[in-house]
Amino acid sequence: MVPELPDSYWTTFHFDPMISSVTFHPIGQFHSDAKYPYDVPRQGVVAESSTGIIRLNPDSRFEEALSDLDGFDIIWVLFLFHRNHQWHPMVRPPRHVSRKVGLFATRSPYRPNPIGISAVRLLKREGLALWISHHDLLDGTPILDIKPYLPYADAFPEASAGWTAEEEGRECQVLFSPLAQEQLSWLENHGVPCIRPFLLTQLGYDPLNPNRHRLVRTESGERAIAYRTWRAVFQMTADDTATVTSIFSAYTSEELRSGDDPYADKQVHREFPWLDNP
Repeated sequence: MVPELPDSYWTTFHFDPMISSVTFHPIGQFHSDAKYPYDVPRQGVVAESSTGIIRLNPDSRFEEALSDLDGFDIIWVLFLFHRNHQWHPMVRPPRHVSRKVGLFATRSPYRPNPIGISAVRLLKREGLALWISHHDLLDGTPILDIKPYLPYADAFPEASAGWTAEEEGRECQVLFSPLAQEQLSWLENHGVPCIRPFLLTQLGYDPLNPNRHRLVRTESGERAIAYRTWRAVFQMTADDTATVTSIFSAYTSEELRSGDDPYADKQVHREFPWLDNP
């Protein structure tokens, strides 16, 4: 069993290859609405609606260091997987294959040195703040470094895709009914912004696989996918289209009357105009 890393590991990152050590200090922090791992896509490049802000630390000459970055459309962001306290030598990928593969052949966040790297789109810069999109970072992520993406040096379209070319699942188009669109817009305006990108990610690949997704059935027998305390009903068609037809609360009436509120979200559920539409 791989031991958990000590708490001190997460405040200052240490790498000790027997004879030397290196200490990393975060240069800033990332901020977005993505609070939980399932709020971000498997790969940021597919997350068109995913945006956030990198704020670098003041008083470190970082504003000067950001000079000339504005001219790049894409940047590399190196960061810490700050919420992962252990690693696994074999992991099960979220797509492509259903078997376990070696950690170093994946981009799994559960690594012995929890360093992540993502190519993200740079939208704009203001002072020490960088607005980015197409990311896969969680709110509060410590940022280690920023580098420009260079098409002539960083793109290798002819490279082998390894085990990812096995592709056991299927890509699906995700659509939303008018009712689902209205419900999602209401939720986004009431502090629940991440359900739509979650559905686009989860239903966009192998949506009927219960090993990849948390699927449930409604009382009327309809298929739904779970997002925290919300459920989204969806239907599949023969042309690999997943259509989200409605959103409903996973709380029962009795649970909503209870004062116990571990997720601090019951008030939004009580105000949901479609509360009685399971």
